[in-house]
Formats: sequence, structure tokens, C-alpha cells
Amino acid sequence: MRRHSCIRAGILVQAPAVALLAGPVGVQAAEEDAHAAVLQEVTVTAQRRVENLQAVPIAATVLTGDMLQDKGVQGITALQYVAPSLTVSDYGSANVLNIRGIGRSAVDIELPSGVVLYRDGVPTFPGYFQNEPYYDIASVEVLRGPQGTFVGKSAAGGAIFIRTAAPDLTGFSGKIEAEVGNYDSYGGTLVLNAPVNDQFGFRLAARHIERNEAYVHSLTGDYTGRPGRPDLSSVRLGMLWQPLESLSSDLRVDLSDLNFGGNLTSSYGYPLYDLVQRADFAYRDRSVRVVENIKYTLPNGLQLNSQTGYQTTHTRNNLDRNGNAPRYYVFDSAGEFTLYSQEIDLVSSDDGPFSYVLGAFAQRTDSQFDDWRHKGFNFYGEAGDLGGLVQGSDFPYLGLEVPYRKREDEISGFVDVKYRFTSKLTAELGGRFSNYKLSHRTNLVLGDGTSPPVIPFYAGSQHLSENDVDAKLSVSYEVMPDQNVYVLGSRGHVTSGFNVVGGAYFGKELVNDYEAGWKATWAQNRVRTQLGGYYQTLSNYQAQFASELLPGANILQNAQGDSHIYGFEASMQARLGQFNFDASLATLHSRLGSYPRVVNPFIPGPDNIVSISGGKSPFAPTFSLNIGGSYTILLSDSITLAPRLDYGYISEQSGSLIVAPNTHLPARGLLNGGVRLQYAKAYADIYGTNLTNKHYVAGIQNSGDNWYPGPLRQYGLRLGYDF
Repeated sequence: MRRHSCIRAGILVQAPAVALLAGPVGVQAAEEDAHAAVLQEVTVTAQRRVENLQAVPIAATVLTGDMLQDKGVQGITALQYVAPSLTVSDYGSANVLNIRGIGRSAVDIELPSGVVLYRDGVPTFPGYFQNEPYYDIASVEVLRGPQGTFVGKSAAGGAIFIRTAAPDLTGFSGKIEAEVGNYDSYGGTLVLNAPVNDQFGFRLAARHIERNEAYVHSLTGDYTGRPGRPDLSSVRLGMLWQPLESLSSDLRVDLSDLNFGGNLTSSYGYPLYDLVQRADFAYRDRSVRVVENIKYTLPNGLQLNSQTGYQTTHTRNNLDRNGNAPRYYVFDSAGEFTLYSQEIDLVSSDDGPFSYVLGAFAQRTDSQFDDWRHKGFNFYGEAGDLGGLVQGSDFPYLGLEVPYRKREDEISGFVDVKYRFTSKLTAELGGRFSNYKLSHRTNLVLGDGTSPPVIPFYAGSQHLSENDVDAKLSVSYEVMPDQNVYVLGSRGHVTSGFNVVGGAYFGKELVNDYEAGWKATWAQNRVRTQLGGYYQTLSNYQAQFASELLPGANILQNAQGDSHIYGFEASMQARLGQFNFDASLATLHSRLGSYPRVVNPFIPGPDNIVSISGGKSPFAPTFSLNIGGSYTILLSDSITLAPRLDYGYISEQSGSLIVAPNTHLPARGLLNGGVRLQYAKAYADIYGTNLTNKHYVAGIQNSGDNWYPGPLRQYGLRLGYDF
């Protein structure tokens, strides 16, 4: 609590006063610079070297920290409105991410995420604990298509790389910002960059934000806790030591105490924003992450890199499992998760025709859910729920007799070689060999809701070990200056595993991707375009269905036969005088393999066993569009006014392969906007998200039992000062 209070005080108390001290420093030759300005080079770092995005054969969206704030992207969920082919559904601790229809079809601890997230060069928990607010960010890179060569297992859909701002040894600088808004929201951000000498410096960044419910019109019911009322604090310390020009050590330490209060949900057939809840709500993630990046450049230009990562998160997430439905049905969970990773790379100079990257990687992930006594994995219900006889029972009808433990280990090596045949023609070949091991232990017990659960349901330890090879081959050609075309073939995989409930095995998912693209720069570097099309074949597509053994539980199964996904993507960025514009669109079509025996939860038993063939990928809209623009008005040499609007549209999609009204996510289009008044180094932002107050379903879970309402209109004022 002391750390939490200090973060809040340090951010909030000083911000308004400092902002008012800004003097008329001036915007030098503002009007001339605005008309002469061109687009800045955009780089991507996912391939272990800094590369120009327009020249590298990768389909990606790169957003700077300023762009994220301008577009109202304060966390991972909002990324889907600015990056084509990406969808994100937030279920509290769990995040369902899909890129080009591949990623994750549902939420469960045993279901791997096909989209991997890196922070500052090291992997994080895939599909979980990604709700840290974005602040002091250098860039976010969203890479589409299999990224197995550089990222490894379970990056068959793509990868997201988040880079926070690094310490800067060239001078003292920082930012202080305070904000207030509707729903009684307030918060602030503090950034302090301080070089101690020309070899060592540090960067301190902190953020706090809290507000009341932004997801409801009304909230009633027999509940406890503070659902829908986040109270979020984060602090980051970066330390850069560069004793030699050829040697540097960059250490980052992130501490987060993210108390979201609890997840508010409705359900099919009930009001989406007038909620009646019955649960002992809690949702809090407390995390520590440490990242160490060491780089050493040899005299011949060969660079040796080491990236070491450690992260631990303790979480508690209790919710009403059937939303607004009056029947008593709640779920409690609590656990601790730890991840260690180490990567060592050799990166050659890129000066000659031949260059390469060699890497070795190791990762261990330990996951634990507490036993039923500590509310680690507990289901509570009423009559009809497997003997849950008492409404409001103090005991679960399904829980863990001992903690559930899962250990995952990966060891891999990779190589990527590139050869420039001519100044225009380049080929690149990459491959990665991985060994993945999984072991877990489960001991589930049943009860009647009136006494501790003791009836054995499923107990056992299971293990697997599998080897995989991911690869890619690309050829790129500069048809004329600033006009690059490429073709790419790549292969990725999502690991296999076991169902927690029942222990059934499900196989690995394999993805082969074939794509072609054209990247061009126009109008003397004032306009950029990116066009691309892709075709993907999948085997063993992983999907979740209701369990035949245990009503209310789910089970993962593989599709039989091949699945196919194909689509088209286009994006553009322009800077024309004082006008900035960006847009992207994506189309997607999918046809999955067959599931000859699955449970349809919307048909009464025993005639509810059905066959599915040719279904569409869940959480994969057929069409999405993002468009935004700003215009800088020069009021004087030292004052500018810049209004901005951004619109994101996602067409309808399904939350399950079982297509029904309960699982249907309607189309949604969200409008964000703002106006920034800049006076030298001080600024005032008026911002708004979901300006039309769109009512929409942000996510669907458990076959329609949980409908997550999207946040309503939010607006406010930020005052800040850059120094």
C-alpha cells in the first residue's frame, strides 16, 4: 500500500502546477516545417536488428507511443481498432487474441495462445496478464502471420512486440501529466530521464488511473466487491550502463498492482448495460517483471546479444459466471504464474551481401491454481448443478483438492540468413528447431454444495515432449526506388496439451502461410502504402466445445482434415502539410475442418451431439477498417491546435464454432477523437473514446453465459508538460 500511495502522490500532486510553468519557448519556423515535413522512417525490431518496415518482407503495423495516445489506445484491447486483422477479447486475466483468424478460440488455462507477446525483447505470459496500461511506450509492433523462426512455439497467428522507452544518456528530460474525466476518473503519468554521467543513466516512469463503472447504466444485485471500478498503479525503472561504445547493459524493472475490481458481465437475452450480479467480485493482478538486455559489438561488426527475462504474477479473479441470468452460478480463481527466459543471439553486420542471425533460447513457465480451500478453481451453483443443492452455498460443487500445477519448458535454436543477389533482389531463409515439454498434475473433486467437495472426479499427472521445426522463406525485389514487392512462405505451430477437466489429449495445430505484398513510398516520402494478400492452410485446428462428461465444463478438440483461411490487407500513411492521415482495412474468409462429435449446448440432451464441418474461425471478422486523421492549426509561433478523429470498424463475428444467437457478436464501429492545444512544452488534451456512445458486445464466453459489455463513452482533460 505504501508503494501504491507513493506512485499516486508523485504523479498527481505536481502535474497541474508544473504544466502552468511552461513559457513561450516557440515552435521554430512552425509553418514552414509543417509544409516541408515528410513521414519519418518506421522501423521494426522483431528480427533482432533494426530494419526499415518498408523494405523488410513482413506484414506488420508499427505504432509509436505518441500515436497510441493520439488514437486513444491505452491498453491491449484497443489495439484491434488500429491494427488490421487483429481482434482482442478481454476476459479479465485472460486475453483472447487472434491475428488473421488464428490465435485462440476460447479461454482456458490449458488452451495455448497462437499469438505471442514480447515486452522489451523477452516473452510474456501468452494469452494472460496483458492488461498493463500503456505509458512511456517507444513502439508497439503487430506482426501478422507465423513468426516461428524468431519467436518460436505458438506464434502461428503472429506476435506483438512492445518496446518501452529506454534511458537516454544525452540529457535530462521527462514528462508530467494529470488527467480527469467522466465516471469520476482521474490519474496521471510521471516520466523522469536522468543521465548520471556519459556512461550511466536511469529512466523512471509511473502511472496511476482509477474510475467508477464505465460499462453500465445500472448495477444491482446481491454482490460484494468493487466490480468495474479499476484502481491501477504501475511503475517502471530503467537503468542503462554503457561503459564502452561497443558494450551496453539495459535493465528494466516493472512493478504493477492492477486492481480491476471485477469483471461485469451480462448474458444472452438480458440487458447489456443494466446488470444484476451475484458474486463475491475480485479481479487483481500483481506483477513483477525484470528484463536485462546486454549488447556487445565485436571489432568486425558482429554483435552478441543477451536477453534475460523474469516475470511473476499473482492473480485473483472471481465473477458471476452466467452474467445477468438469475440462477446462482459463480466462479472463483486464484493462482501464481512465473516465467523465466534466456536468449543469446549472434547478429552479423548487414553491410555486405550476406548476413545472418544465430540464436539459442530457453524458457520455463510455472503455473499454479490454488486448491478449493483458497478459492483457486471453484465452481458454485444451485440445484441441478451436479448436486449443488443450496443456493448461495459456502462450498463449491467442483474444485481442486490440491493445487493444480503445470510446468512448460522450451529449448530451441534458430538461424536466419539473408543474401542480396543484387542491389534490388534479396532472399531470406530462416528456421527454428524447438523441443517443448509439458507436465501437469490435476486432482478435481465434486461436492453437493453443502459440505466440502470430496468425491473424486479426475486426478492424474500427464506429460508430453514434442519436437518441431518452424521455417520461412522470402524473396523481395525493388522494382523501382521506394517500390518493394515480396513473396513469403512460412510455417508455425501451436503446441499440444491436455484438458484440465477429464485429461483428454489434444494435438498441436500446424499453420502454413503463403503471402505476397507490395510496399511503396510516394510524393517525396509524404505517402506510404502497404498491400498484401495471404492464404493459410491449417491442420488440427484447436477449438473448445462443451464437455460430454461434465455439464458446464469445456473440452478442447482438434478439427479433422485441413482448414483454410485467406484474406487481403491494405494500409496507408500520409503527411501532407499540416494534415496527417492513416487508414487500413482487412478482409478474411475461413473454412475450418470437421468435428464429427461435439456437444451443442443449445439443444436439450440426449440429442445434442452434432457434427460441424466448414465452420468459420471464432473471433475472426470478415471485414475490418481503421481510419484516422489530424490537422495542425498554427495559432502563433508558439501555439498550435491539433484536432484528431479516429474510427475503427469490426464486422460481425462469432464467439464459438457453435453458431447461435447466444454466441453472435454484432458489428461495431467506434469513434475516438480529441483536440490538443500545445503551448511550447506544455499541452492540454481534450480526449474522448466511443464518442457516439455505441452499445456493443466486446466478448462472449462460455457459449453465451457471459456477454462482456464494451466501455461506454469516456472523455476528459489531460494537462501535461514535457521537459
